[in-house]
Amino acid sequence: MHLRGHEVIQKVYRRHYFPFLLTVVKILAASFPFYFLLFAAEDSVTQGFFYGMFGAITFLFILVFWYASFVYWADKLIVTNFRVIYIDWKLINVSEEMEAEIEVIQDIHIIGKGIFSFIPFLDYGTLAIATSSSKVSVHFNHAPNPNEIKRFIFSFK
Repeated sequence: MHLRGHEVIQKVYRRHYFPFLLTVVKILAASFPFYFLLFAAEDSVTQGFFYGMFGAITFLFILVFWYASFVYWADKLIVTNFRVIYIDWKLINVSEEMEAEIEVIQDIHIIGKGIFSFIPFLDYGTLAIATSSSKVSVHFNHAPNPNEIKRFIFSFK
């Protein structure tokens, strides 16, 4: 991402933390059967093998956790005084950059979680920014407080 002349970053938004907590719970739930099998077989294996497998399983799930963390938290929505830029990391080495000029933004659609959006730690949703070409230019999942982001973007128009 390169800023143009006289372009200034106004605000940077990262994804909401609650969906990430659900991902962490899924990772922990996926690790449970491996630890269960290891502890069930503790009496039939040597102590060195047990500790080696325990370390290997722990290392594997730490890598999975780190990868999920990076891909989740590296995504960001950048609002400048001229445009909205969304950097979406698909993999650890593959990212996609979407942008929309603020002048040509026609509408910002918000898909929320309904009644749960009134609870502050559950106030997240999907932000879809449509430009004058009636095509969605930016699609930001798990946006924190999407109504506030919408108001902030439209404050530049």
